[in-house]
Amino acid sequence: MRLAFLGWRGLAVTAGSVFAIVMGGGAALAQSQTTTTVIHLPADPMTNLCNGDVVNLSGDLYITTTTTQNSNGSYTVDSVAAAPNLTGNRIAPPPPIGYKGQDVETSHSYNAPPPYPSSFDDYHYTKLVPQGKGPVMYLVVALRETVAPDGTTVPTLDKTYLVCDPRKYGGGGGDRGHDGD
Repeated sequence: MRLAFLGWRGLAVTAGSVFAIVMGGGAALAQSQTTTTVIHLPADPMTNLCNGDVVNLSGDLYITTTTTQNSNGSYTVDSVAAAPNLTGNRIAPPPPIGYKGQDVETSHSYNAPPPYPSSFDDYHYTKLVPQGKGPVMYLVVALRETVAPDGTTVPTLDKTYLVCDPRKYGGGGGDRGHDGD
């Protein structure tokens, strides 16, 4: 497996490794491919819509996708994201308050039918815990994941924003519909 490091506003460039898994009970062969992508999130001031605080966050988002081809030609895509070193500070209004990322469940599974390339939107949520008196908030990282004909996935960063309660925005992550383009 190789890691691809991406800029905040850059396009995702990923590389993966291919391996075969022999299924038990017969000669069936399921081909899976795993790709890991790292998107660096540099310090970028964002407004917390819960209370108007301006927060400056930075860290790395690690996205691991595994695609497994199904007998009908579609792919099952499993996507896991984590931001273990996400930190930031409230920069307005004073006084500054530190925030640390605390990952919530960010594992999603999708079916990507042909024709390829096939794309879907994926939303990953990271809980931001204040290191003083302040509100808990969630960083939303909106990705566009594209599945190539060979099963390679290419996640690209669409946008980031803050929310108070992820349940109001789809329950804390997941597919917002397969666009099939």
